[in-house]
Amino acid sequence: MTGNGVTIQIGYYPGSGGQVKQDGGGYYYDSDGNGRVNLTDEWFPDPEGIYRKFTHTPEDGCTIGDIRKGRILSEITSLEKYSSVSVYYWSQDHACSKPLIIQLGEGNSSVYYTISDGGDNWNNDSDSSIANDLRKKLDGRNCSRNNAHIIDLSNKGTSGSGKNYQCPSCSQQKLRVYKSSDSGGITFYSGRGSMFSVTSFKDKGGNSWQAGFPSLKDVKEIKVYWNESGRKTPLLIVYQSIPQRYFRRSSGNSNTWIRVSNADGLPNGGTPTITTLDLSSSSGKYNDGSSSIDITVLRSHIGDGFYRYQYSLRGSLFEVTEIRHDQTPLTGIDSSDILTSISGFYYGGNTPTDQSNILLIEVVTSENKYSYYQKDKDGTNWAELRRPGGYISQLIGEPLKVTLINLKKLKETLDKLDQLSTQLQELERKLNESHNTGTLAGSSVGTGLGGAGLGGLAVWKGPALLAKLIARL
Repeated sequence: MTGNGVTIQIGYYPGSGGQVKQDGGGYYYDSDGNGRVNLTDEWFPDPEGIYRKFTHTPEDGCTIGDIRKGRILSEITSLEKYSSVSVYYWSQDHACSKPLIIQLGEGNSSVYYTISDGGDNWNNDSDSSIANDLRKKLDGRNCSRNNAHIIDLSNKGTSGSGKNYQCPSCSQQKLRVYKSSDSGGITFYSGRGSMFSVTSFKDKGGNSWQAGFPSLKDVKEIKVYWNESGRKTPLLIVYQSIPQRYFRRSSGNSNTWIRVSNADGLPNGGTPTITTLDLSSSSGKYNDGSSSIDITVLRSHIGDGFYRYQYSLRGSLFEVTEIRHDQTPLTGIDSSDILTSISGFYYGGNTPTDQSNILLIEVVTSENKYSYYQKDKDGTNWAELRRPGGYISQLIGEPLKVTLINLKKLKETLDKLDQLSTQLQELERKLNESHNTGTLAGSSVGTGLGGAGLGGLAVWKGPALLAKLIARL
């Protein structure tokens, strides 16, 4: 902590060491023992998860004094104006060693800093387009910082020894591209005898993003198999890595791909139907008969001990027959549309891997419609969350956190009422057994709701009172 402000350590992240701790409010660290800094994270873009954003927020109204990453980043100034600092890393930079962009604050008033090529100084990026096209800026930074490039599928190279490949993001020529013959049945991308890394894929001259791919580090070669008729549409992409990976184009959407376990998986493309999606699992596979399909699960900490588990095919489309939580079917959730992702929101407290306390479910359709579901009062069925004006946009930021806090309080109240109901039933059973119409000697029931007791109530009114309490929630 310097002066009156805390020190933001942008190299800290969950799992970075003993500096980052956990409690009921989630991840945090102490700034020189003089102030708590809460740590949340999210994936970008959603749902591909190519980059990871960590947000550092001082608690209790403390101001930000400086930012540190090995040294104090003194070139980043006016920190006292902002309530948070966010830093973006490539998803394959697991040690968070090479930050790409630093963001001060949130929303339209945010200020962005980028690091100089080949240097260690951070510069105020006054380009107004950075907020509107953050992905483009991140891709450029990722080329220079992590040597990870964009593959443009429309650049097929030439037969024979091929030609140098120019990355559309950084314009450097660090790869080689060639095709199997003049008719171009297979296109090869290689790193000139060395391993190379891929951020993502484009097509049609770099104007069309291809969804469904993870970023890859240390690939030997990429093979693209083209449609025999006219060879205008790539059908299968194979990563020559360990293990080898296969991606099949979905015929339902020419810009989406699905990872399959072998070259024969989903031979006709199409939108896969996941028979059962289990929201209690942190990983998943679906078997379509000819191949297994990987379901990507991305976990993020929203804050205050709330966690999101997102289930998707990284932007590729899918259908779901049934949604479950462990062995319990989640009835009442409409998943009849073609979907992009399904997320479960949980309160895990200081145990982020605890997926037992599910509070809210998000369903995103291919039309980018967001629907949210909460448990009914009976605790077994799910009902759509009512939002003013019939909103279909994504619930994010403070509104999402307030919703989760309220749902957690409601669940705690309903759990106490369930306990009370059990106690009332037991008391009524004992009274019936004793044929005593008055108060059973030596018995009392505590509601757990504000400390009020039920000793002065006639036992016969207990179930009726409980029903009234539930109806008022």
